[in-house]
Amino acid sequence: MLEVMTTMAVMLLGVAAAMTVVSQTTLSNRRTLTANQAQVIAEQALEQIMTEGCQSATCTNLKDKTYTLWQTAAGALRTTAPAPSLVARMYTVNVDVDNPKEASTMEGAKLGSPPLDRIVVAGEIGTIVNVRVSVSWDEPGIRTGRQMVVLQTRMSP
Repeated sequence: MLEVMTTMAVMLLGVAAAMTVVSQTTLSNRRTLTANQAQVIAEQALEQIMTEGCQSATCTNLKDKTYTLWQTAAGALRTTAPAPSLVARMYTVNVDVDNPKEASTMEGAKLGSPPLDRIVVAGEIGTIVNVRVSVSWDEPGIRTGRQMVVLQTRMSP
């Protein structure tokens, strides 16, 4: 009888350990899926900006903007908040354009390295803009603080 109880205790301990591993793996997979979705959203936003391109010699058509997207449990992206009964994750997308031709867009007048205001075409100072897309989200009950994915590129006319 003692052997049977010892065997059951060992089995119970093994099952509890296996359940913990499965639970932690599920949380890790959820975090990875959320970060991957945020990266896809950032890539789509950056691709849209690159498709639009600089439409003038000073790239003034590219502006900072912030907007919100929700991804439903079915995987659909929405631009409007879903009904409270629908499970959805909210992502905040922030597009930051640093344009040396518009001083107000430069944080601390930093031009980076190589500088944004360098000569692009022989003899002419060109405009190179820095475009950064940040996608952030909350993971309540899993992680504290906002999580974020950032993609960045430079463009010129």
